[in-house]
This record gives sequence, structure tokens and C-alpha cells, in this order.
Amino acid sequence: MVLAARREALCNWAREVGRQNGFVIVITKSDVTSKGRTARLTLGCERGGYYINRKKDVETEHEKKRRKETGTKKCGWPFALKGKKMPDDDEWMLKVLYGIHNHEAAKYLEGHSYIGRLLEQENSLVLDMSMKMSRPKDILVTLKRKDILNTSTLRTIYNAHLNNRVKEKAGRSQMQYLLGKLAEHKYIEWHKSSDDSDAILDLFWAHPRSVELFRAFPHVLIMDCTYKTNKYRLPLFEIVGVTSTNLTFFVAFVYIQHERENNYTWALNRLHSLVEDQNILPSVIIMDRELSLMNAIKKVFPNARHLLCRWHISKNVLSNCKKYFDSGVQWEKFNSQWETVVLFATESEYLTQVDILHKNFNNYPEALQYVSSSWLTPYKDRFVSAWTDTCMHFGNWTSNRVESAHARLKRQLGCSTLIFELSWGEVHSLIELQYTKIKASFEKSSIVAKHKFACAELKEIRGMVSIIALENILVQMRHARAIGVDASTCGCANRRSHGLPCAHEIAEYKKEGRPIPLDCIDQFWRKLDILPATKKQNLKLMCQPYLYLFLQIFEDEDTESQLQMLKKLREIIAPHYTHLRTHRTI
Repeated sequence: MVLAARREALCNWAREVGRQNGFVIVITKSDVTSKGRTARLTLGCERGGYYINRKKDVETEHEKKRRKETGTKKCGWPFALKGKKMPDDDEWMLKVLYGIHNHEAAKYLEGHSYIGRLLEQENSLVLDMSMKMSRPKDILVTLKRKDILNTSTLRTIYNAHLNNRVKEKAGRSQMQYLLGKLAEHKYIEWHKSSDDSDAILDLFWAHPRSVELFRAFPHVLIMDCTYKTNKYRLPLFEIVGVTSTNLTFFVAFVYIQHERENNYTWALNRLHSLVEDQNILPSVIIMDRELSLMNAIKKVFPNARHLLCRWHISKNVLSNCKKYFDSGVQWEKFNSQWETVVLFATESEYLTQVDILHKNFNNYPEALQYVSSSWLTPYKDRFVSAWTDTCMHFGNWTSNRVESAHARLKRQLGCSTLIFELSWGEVHSLIELQYTKIKASFEKSSIVAKHKFACAELKEIRGMVSIIALENILVQMRHARAIGVDASTCGCANRRSHGLPCAHEIAEYKKEGRPIPLDCIDQFWRKLDILPATKKQNLKLMCQPYLYLFLQIFEDEDTESQLQMLKKLREIIAPHYTHLRTHRTI
């Protein structure tokens, strides 16, 4: 006979003694106090009792095929302990009714489902680590480290995942769950339903942080569809943008029923509605040759330049033209000449290189016919440098960013047949991490001074523009040594396509002994925050009040201070007349 202060203490004592002896003790019957009755409970071995077969006597062939292999731990021995609450206080009395087992003690407690159950705090840990994208085996290792007596298995973790999902889903359908999560986290969401039912056909959703980034950097968008991201085989239309630090961010996701023009038009109209300032719209949109999407973009963003992905075009040329060449050497020459046609910077050079292509490979009319009719004639202004470098694409001329986003998303999902309640959580976590990385890149550009940027030419723009812009300018500085101030040799493609000083401009600054001024850098590269982008306006600024204040202070100072003030003023007004130099030669 054992006395315990509380019911819970009684159960815990019995289970611990059972564990020490290799037996798992469970509650087989419990009766709480009610209507004058005394509270009591019965404890037994998890293997006690008899298996009750509840299956049908007659089963169809289909039911037999679907029936799982089953078994039982019951061995029919009536081991029993009886607990009873004392009438006068909260103490309990435990009495042994039958204290013998008809089976050997367990050698290992792992595999015994009851004793391997998770405690409340352990289940909370599993839930938290699951939300942080930890793998089940990593969660189990963590539990073992925290409690060396833990006997849970991977199956325990999987069951906990399932139970937590069932509780969170609360009887809702997959689409109801997804819409509920989007509303809970304040996503911007629109959906299009069928006219004759409540079935959702298209679903547009954008994270609030993604919308912030889109409004800050709306200049370049890359769009494409990807597949195998969900159980329902819906294409996922991804829209991504680019920051001044050259990082890709998700703008929006759209589940679409079909890749048709009306589906794309609906999605792009929703994207258009995210723009607060209608004067700040995407100026460049990059995509594959998806005709339905191209037509939709013409309708919704008619003023944007539509560029086609050079990488995908090269792959198409490879798959359609290489078969016409018997020699690998000839194919390499053809492909090299094709790349030359694409990359030349002026229209006259382009025409010259096209003539060379036709002249050198007139024995391969099928290949020439393909590149001309499929690409050059209808779309040359969308991928050939002579035309694409006339717009500000900031170095983006392929859809590789969205392809990389597809790959990153699929690695995060880990499975091509996920249901919405699992895929949404993975995508949400990915966006949150992406936002943190982008903010860190802004701060790095502001505070980190790389030693290779320590030259005098960059002193006015260090810390004021992104590191990527400085890398570009450094390359142009090397070109400037060879080109000099000759604008015709330079071509100025960097100025037109990137908004950064080209080689001959840098040579002119160097010739005048001036550092590269900040105002020659496009605002895109100078934006190191997530505030909404604004259109450049001609503001009328006045300096008279500051000049008057300067005169007042100047008159009150002694001669030495006045000389220092004049020196500072001269550095601002005419820096090229000063003798300032860097402390080291680069």
C-alpha cells in the first residue's frame, strides 16, 4: 500500500517504478468524484487485457486490399493496481490487486508508444522547431539532448506533426486554411472564383514586406511560371524584383488555373493595383517567349520595355540548330558568331555581324532560317544589345533570377506534392529570411568600406551607393585607362543601361582632377532603404538663409578661425583649386 498527496503524483510514481523495472504502466479505468462517489482509478500494464476484433466478418476485395497490416501488444494478463482517494483530504491510497506479469520486462523502452509520448513542453518544442523548418530527425536529436531518458522515436515526431496540423486546420479545407493564414499574417490577397460554384480558379497573394520592396524597387520585374510545387498541379506564377544591392526578392505569387492571356491579365492587374504612385511603374519586364504573358503585359503595362531572356534563347538555338551541323567545330563557330550578333552594341555593327553570319554559314540554310524567322526578325529589339542597352535594365537581361527563385522555392518545399497548409509555411519563412538578408545588404553598403574602393575617384560616393554599383564603376575605371575621353570608342552603354558613369566620363573626371560626383549615379543605386520610390522632381532650393548665417558666424570669429572657415568654403565651391590629396596612392 502506498500513499500519495495527489492523483497526478500517484500516477507518476507508479509509472516511474514501472519504467525502472522494464514495464509500462497506463491508466485502464478512471472514475472522478461526483454525486458523493469516491474518486478512484485503476492502473495496469500496457500489455494487459485482450484484443477485441472489431473488423467485419465479410469484407469486399477492395476493403481487403485497403486494409492495413495490424497487430496487438495485448497478452491477456490481469496485472492491476487500484488507486482510491482518501475521504478526509487530498491523499490517495494505492493497492496492488494483481502484481504479477506474464511477460518478460522490456529490454528497451523505445518502441513502446505510451511511454514515448511527448510531454506538453516537448510538444511545444516540436511545434516551434517545425515552424522553423527543422527536420524531424533534428527535432528528435534535440529532445534526446534535453532529456537523456526520452524514449520517443521518429514516428512520435511525425504523429505530433500530424496532430498539430489537424488542430490548426480545425476542419477547414485546404483553400480555407490558406486564405485564413494569408489573412492572419496580413497578406494582400485576391482570388477569382467560378461563376457556378465556390471553387477558386486563380489566387494572387503578396507578403506585406514584399509589397514594401516592390514599391521601393519597381523598376525591373522578372516573371515566369513554375510547376510541381503543390498537390493540385496548379501552375505557380512567380514575379520577382531586384534591389540596388543586386538581390532578388519575391513580389507576388499567383496560383493560376491555366496559362492563358485572361489569367495573366487578371494577375497583372492585381499587381498593378499594388502601386501607390502611378508615376512609378515597372520600366523593364523580363520573361521567356510566353505569348499569352506577352499579350497580357502589353495590356496592363503598355509603357514598359519587354525583354526576352537571352539564356533561354541560346538554349532554343542550341536545341534547334545543332542538329544541322555535322561537325562540332562548325557548330561552335556558328554559335560563337550568333553570340557576337546578340552582344554588339550598335545597330550598324549588328547589321554587319548578321551579314557575316549569313555569308559564313550559307551552307546551313535551315539554321539561318530558324534564327532569323524565330528570333531576329520578330524579336531582335527584345534581346539584342543594340536595342536592349537603350533602356535602364540595371544589368538584367535574362530570367535567371526567377529561375533561381524557382529552384530556391522548390528546395525549401522539399516535395512536389505538398498541400497548401505545408507549402504556405515554407514560402512564408523564405520571404521573411529574404527580407532580413536585403536589409543587411543595405547596411553593409552604407558602413563597410572595402579597401579596393579607397581610391580618390570614389571618395564622394563611398557609403552612398551600393557595393554592386562601386564594383561596376571600378571595372569602368580600368576601361577608362585604355579608352580615355573618346566617347565614340566608349559607346556609353553603361550609362544608358545601368545609369552609372561609363569609361570616357570617368576619364574626363580624372583629367579634371575631380572625384566621381554623386549626382551622376542613378537614384536606383543610391537607394539603400525600403521607403517607396519617388519620381525625381525639380525642387527649388534656397541657400541665402545659410549664407547669411555663415556671414554672421564668420564675423564673430577670430582671424585663425576665419581662415579655417574660408578654407572649408573653398573646398566646397572650388575643390579642383585645393591641394587635397589622399594619404595613400592607389
